[in-house]
Amino acid sequence: MFPDVMASTWQLGIMIASGNEAPKSFMDSLPDPMKLDPATLIFVMVLVTCLFLFMKTVFFRPLVKVMDDREAEILSGASSRAEAATLVEGRQAEYAARLRELRARAFEHRKALAAVAGREKEALLAQARSAADAQRAAALAQLATAQEAAKVELLTQVEALSESMVQHLLRQA
Repeated sequence: MFPDVMASTWQLGIMIASGNEAPKSFMDSLPDPMKLDPATLIFVMVLVTCLFLFMKTVFFRPLVKVMDDREAEILSGASSRAEAATLVEGRQAEYAARLRELRARAFEHRKALAAVAGREKEALLAQARSAADAQRAAALAQLATAQEAAKVELLTQVEALSESMVQHLLRQA
C-alpha cells in the first residue's frame, strides 16, 4: 500500500511537471482503502511483531523488574514494620509492668515514710510534753518557794507593823 501511494504520488508529480493532463482528481489516483493488499498486510504484521518484541525486551522487561523490586521492598518494609510493631507492643507492655511495679514501690515507700514521720511526730510530741511538764513543775516549785518567801516576808512585815502600832499606841497612852 505504501509503495502504491508513493508511486501514484510520484506519477502525479511527473504528470503535472510534464504538462500532461492530470487525472480528474487527486482522490481518484489514490488506491482503494477497502482492498486488502497481502504484501502490505504481511509487512505490517511483521513490523508490529518486531515492534512488540523490541518493546517487550527493551521497555517492558526492565519496567516489570522495577515493579517487582518495588513490590519486594514494600513487602519487606511491611514485614519490618510488623516486627517493629510487635517490638513496640512488647516494650510498651514491659514499660507498663515496670511502671506498675515502681508505683507500688513508691506507694510502699510513701507509706513507710508516713509511718516513720508519724513515729517521729509522736516522739517529738512526747518530748515536748515532758519538757513542758518539767517546765511546769519547775515553775510550780519556783512559785511555791516564792509564795513561801512572800508569806515569810509578809509575816515579818505584819509583826513589824503590829509592833510599831503597839509602840505608837503606847506612846499615845
